[in-house]
Amino acid sequence: MSMSRKGTYSDNACVESFHASLKSETFYLDGLTNEPTPIVIEMVKEYITYYNEIRIQQNF
Repeated sequence: MSMSRKGTYSDNACVESFHASLKSETFYLDGLTNEPTPIVIEMVKEYITYYNEIRIQQNF
């Protein structure tokens, strides 16, 4: 669910970008569907650690 104000899509740009990266680099890449909640929670925690500490991030 989007938390931005109506008509102000830029409010959530960084969160939307993170969610897109999360989905494309974990769930879609591995072909995961219908995983139990505890497994999804653990995957997200691991991805946040990877995203913040290991993943190379560039600004163009």
